[in-house]
Amino acid sequence: MNIYQISDNFTLDNYILAKELMRLANLSPNAFRYWKKCVAVKYYKSRVVFLHKKYIHEKYTDLIDKCSSLEGLVQSSAFCRCTNLSSSHLTKSNHSKIYDILNIEVIEGIKFINFKKFLAQYNLDYTYTVYIEKCKYFAPLEKKIKLTKKLCLGYY
Repeated sequence: MNIYQISDNFTLDNYILAKELMRLANLSPNAFRYWKKCVAVKYYKSRVVFLHKKYIHEKYTDLIDKCSSLEGLVQSSAFCRCTNLSSSHLTKSNHSKIYDILNIEVIEGIKFINFKKFLAQYNLDYTYTVYIEKCKYFAPLEKKIKLTKKLCLGYY
């Protein structure tokens, strides 16, 4: 079994959280590593593993529907790397205005951002490269969308 590294803007549409499946199956957290034909992925510098729904061991396929849907989601650390946003903006107690804009979900103690919904909210294509910075750092002709009073979303 191999664990493949995925890009930061890769959404987890056909995947489930390995930690959640292992808990539901009452198995060791790393039991999936011994399954034949299992396809697993993880983000760069992350220890969180996701399993492709099609390649789950047949004994546990009935548990797939009980797992949380990861449709359109990316791990919060991947979102921060992808958009160049500081992770402190994703903490509610910091009172960042962007926290209210993002659709944040916590599954099994792991924070996720709905990346597809975020892009659709601003009519941006999934193929665009996006980044979030203070508006004052943008050049006059740069494509940008104002998110908050101080933060803008750039894209190309």
